[in-house]
Amino acid sequence: MIGMALAFMLFFQGAPAARPGVVSGQLRTLGGIPAAAVRVVAVEAPEVTVKAADGTQYYTAQQPPKSTALTDTQGRYRLTNIPPGRYFIVAGVTYFPSTLDPDRATVVTVAADSNAENLDFSLLTPFGGKVSGRVNPKPAAGAQETAMLSGVNLEGILEAPISADGAFEFGHVPTGPYWVDIVPTPPGMGGFRLQVGDGDVTGLDLVRPTTHTVTGRIVVQNGPLPRAILAFYTARSHVNVPINPDGTFTAHLHSARHLVELAGMPGGYSVASVQAGSTDASQGLTVGNADVSGVVITVAAPRTLPHVKGQVTGLPAARLASTKVEVTGPINGSLETAVAQDGSFEFAALTPGNYRLRLPQVPEFTPMYVVVTWNDAQVQVAVPSR
Repeated sequence: MIGMALAFMLFFQGAPAARPGVVSGQLRTLGGIPAAAVRVVAVEAPEVTVKAADGTQYYTAQQPPKSTALTDTQGRYRLTNIPPGRYFIVAGVTYFPSTLDPDRATVVTVAADSNAENLDFSLLTPFGGKVSGRVNPKPAAGAQETAMLSGVNLEGILEAPISADGAFEFGHVPTGPYWVDIVPTPPGMGGFRLQVGDGDVTGLDLVRPTTHTVTGRIVVQNGPLPRAILAFYTARSHVNVPINPDGTFTAHLHSARHLVELAGMPGGYSVASVQAGSTDASQGLTVGNADVSGVVITVAAPRTLPHVKGQVTGLPAARLASTKVEVTGPINGSLETAVAQDGSFEFAALTPGNYRLRLPQVPEFTPMYVVVTWNDAQVQVAVPSR
């Protein structure tokens, strides 16, 4: 019986997750010397029956690295935490074991808890200097930011973590022009262009623009606010801003003129006006060198929205006073209204759609579904007797 119980438990727990493996080796230059500070990555290989050339930019553009490492002063690399699977080991545009043609590259099979050592190979193209720099001001405490390097001489995009003090390093990269971007992109911060030659490119100073706090609220001319995506954008930035349940919002924007966008609303809804105090900001909200408050975004809604009235039965008068009716739908989110002493309730305007109706203060009531059309509706909510 104990054995059966143990087997039952293991069946429902499922098999343990496969432990990752490790790949290590040494990288050398065209001249045969150790290649220091070169980024080596492990990227997933295609299936056995698929050649690399069958895919378009299969390896780096579509498949992010599963593990990344910089070679040390002796050219040694160690790729860790690689999930079991089939991989190419790539340095720059050179594939293990020293080929520029992915169809001729060796697929390295990583098994659980495996340690593949001595995967040594040599670069087949000259590499330029190292690229390193710093983001100022440094990231906020606990923030996870990444520096991204892209260019025509890279087969994909190189990523480098930004440390707590703002520093980052890509190691040696092929010569040529590149762009450096920060992800997530700070408001108002574009890409930085640089040229890599034979020497190192150090001291890159990526300055994130100063931001100011912008607060306001969204009001609707008729009915509740439907779900929407609020964004402020310029020619070089796009900042998404969460909307609180009460329609208020807080944004952090750089100094510029920002256009306002409310996307994702159903048909019939649109932005009617944007006001910053007494200033019309419909053609752009200007953020200068100080915080901005009192922004009001007015949303135009369909002129006639259906009323939903109802009656709650089966509850004593003493409970009706504390009872609320809540409806939740994909368009408006959650809305709530009070129940009158006679058990009646009303939603003055709802966007047509499907809603789940419940009584939060009445646990014995099973939630019901209500379909709201463009016509006014009457809903009967019967609470079963205990």
